[in-house]
Amino acid sequence: MIATHTFNPSVDITYSIEPIKVGDVNRVKDMIKNPGGKGINVTKVLHILGADYCAYGYLGGSHGEWMKEALERQNIKTAFTSIQDETRQSLAINDGVSQTEVLEQGPTILKQEQESYLETAKSHISEITVATISGSSPHLDETTKYAHMKRVLELYTESYNIVDTNAKELKELLEQQLPVHCIKPNQSEFETLIDETNLSIEECVKMLKSHPFFRNIDVFLTLGGDGAVIKWKDEVYRATIPRKEIVNPVGSGDSTVAGIAYGVHEKLDPESMIRLALACGTSNALQTQTGHIDMKQVETIKKEVEVERL
Repeated sequence: MIATHTFNPSVDITYSIEPIKVGDVNRVKDMIKNPGGKGINVTKVLHILGADYCAYGYLGGSHGEWMKEALERQNIKTAFTSIQDETRQSLAINDGVSQTEVLEQGPTILKQEQESYLETAKSHISEITVATISGSSPHLDETTKYAHMKRVLELYTESYNIVDTNAKELKELLEQQLPVHCIKPNQSEFETLIDETNLSIEECVKMLKSHPFFRNIDVFLTLGGDGAVIKWKDEVYRATIPRKEIVNPVGSGDSTVAGIAYGVHEKLDPESMIRLALACGTSNALQTQTGHIDMKQVETIKKEVEVERL
């Protein structure tokens, strides 16, 4: 089974306003409301893929209740921990040219809520083959984000663990050599992680092969429309994706993580896993909803993804 973790889920609201007028009254042309947060997006895509999974996370207040009910309506399998504080909202404003996001910080997770979360995760630990931890951490009472992440990761000693979080948190995890087996940075996050800027693809490949951070882990470095560079075990691959007219890119990285997790769980060969992961990420970008893929599109796009071993 695949365990997905979302420490800081959100109610994602997207407003379409064309054109947006700063400092003036704006009327919403269209509104989409989704259960969100990076790990929730991963979960929704795993559900569409037909994976065996369970979603873990903190939910509280009226926003958390709405998210729980919305996911139940989609038959998403969850094991959430209830909290006293309110689950956050995230607002995206799309003006037809660009998207502006306003992200709330999130709730405070009390000490007893953290302990309850760990106990819930432990209850199915023997069944887990792959674990994903995605997104930011909220404020954690009496502990640090690193310490909380460490406690969760150390539960998963027998699984393949994928972590997709901001470069600052990720850097600390890698420095301490916690059980992280795969990361999925975009180029900006990758450069922040290794304190470099404006790297060419060739320089990225060199860093993947030589930087000590990546010696014992798999790295799926996404490059937006330029595809990805992937270090998998002792091999490095260059993957390119077909050009498509993007509808909404939010959640594409999470959809890629879902494809990686599913591929590892199903023991796909590296090239098949890469094609699936990028097809999931690309299909998500062609949807209005976040964390959503079209399986027919995925099957078509998989055939169009080109993978070369370097």
